[in-house]
Order: sequence, then structure tokens, then C-alpha cells
Amino acid sequence: MDYLLLMSSIALGALSVFWLKLDQPRHIKLLNAFTGAFLLSLTFLHLLPELYETGHGDFTWIGILILAGFYVQVALESISKGIEHGHAHHIHGGLPVGIMAGLCLHALIEAMALGNGEGYHDPASRRLLLWSIVLHNYPVSIALLGMLLHSGLKKSSALGGLALFAAMAPLGMLISGHTFLAHHSRELMAVVIGIFMHSATTILFETEEGHRIHIVKLAAIIAGTGLGFLTVFMG
Repeated sequence: MDYLLLMSSIALGALSVFWLKLDQPRHIKLLNAFTGAFLLSLTFLHLLPELYETGHGDFTWIGILILAGFYVQVALESISKGIEHGHAHHIHGGLPVGIMAGLCLHALIEAMALGNGEGYHDPASRRLLLWSIVLHNYPVSIALLGMLLHSGLKKSSALGGLALFAAMAPLGMLISGHTFLAHHSRELMAVVIGIFMHSATTILFETEEGHRIHIVKLAAIIAGTGLGFLTVFMG
């Protein structure tokens, strides 16, 4: 069921492009602002406190892994050109291998903390992480498919690229659940929290010209934060 849930937001992203035409930059920015605020809320309100609460005196090591995740995302964005937070680019003449590689690695690593549900002291952490990834991948899939379609690729090729991206999160969860990584859920969660922190803060602190945040984006941020509160305290 979790595998289907991970792929559902990608399918919904494709429908949003073809039916609702949401691949315009202004729409993607608002969706990313909403999901970025949601990610940050869940991280600070539950994922991060629970990670340290279940620690066994290895707080410095957890901090190192969070920083590692942060800088892993910095490195990935140098490859993906920031498409994780809505920076779709105008490309021509084929599938953008570098962008796809960076984005697929991002999705793969994020989902690796989902592999072993028994490794969590609080099962709610895994559920919240799952929903974070599902929601985060929705605007990313819209930006990716829109970019591929506008690059001149055939619809079938563009959908093939989206399908490759859709397979990454389930693959990450599968690998981490059936290898030695199954015994390192806390460490993987720390890395993912670092990735979330970088992605979410990059989205939220991007400003318009004159260092202003548009009122509609601010509303999206407030809505995403509110949903995060509701998810943590009423879920």
C-alpha cells in the first residue's frame, strides 16, 4: 500500500499537468511554498524532536548526519539545477540526463528512511515521513513533466522520464527495507531531515525582486504550516 501511495502523487502530478495545466511557474511556486512549509512544520514539530528523544547519547553523531543530509542536498542540486523546488529549466533536444540523475537520487535517498517500520520508537514518525514525501513529490512531478514536455520530447518519452522518477521512492524504500540499511532507520531519518531542511528553507526563503514575498505565496506558506500543525497534533 505504501508503494502505491508513493506513486500516487506522481500520477496526480501528471493529471494536473494534462488536465489543470498547473505546470506554469506561478502555480509551481505556490505549490512548493505550501509543501515546503508543511515539510518544515513536520520536521520541527515531530520528526526532529522524536529523533533526539530516542537517542542513546549519540546526539553529536545525529547532528553530523543531519548536516550531511543538508550538504548532500546541496550537491544534488548542483546536478538537478534545483528542480526539487520548482526551478524548471528550458531545455531542448532530448532527456536532460544530469537533471534526471540529481532528481532521481534525491527521491531515492529520501525514501530510504521508510524501509524498516519496526526501527521507529514512534510509528507516527514513519507515517509523517511517508506523507511528507508524497506531498513533496507532487509539485516536483508537475515541474518535471512540464519541463520535459516543453523541451520538445514526445509525450510518451516525457511520461517515461516521469515514470523513472516515480520508481525511485518505492525503490529506495525497498532497498532500505531488505538490506543492512534496515538496521539504520534512525541514521537514515537524520540524513533525510537534513535534506528536508535544505529543500524547505530554500523554497520558503526565495523572494521576489526587492526581497519581497508575494502575499499569495505567504498565504500558501501559512496554509502549509497550518496543515503541518493539524497533521502532528490531530493525526
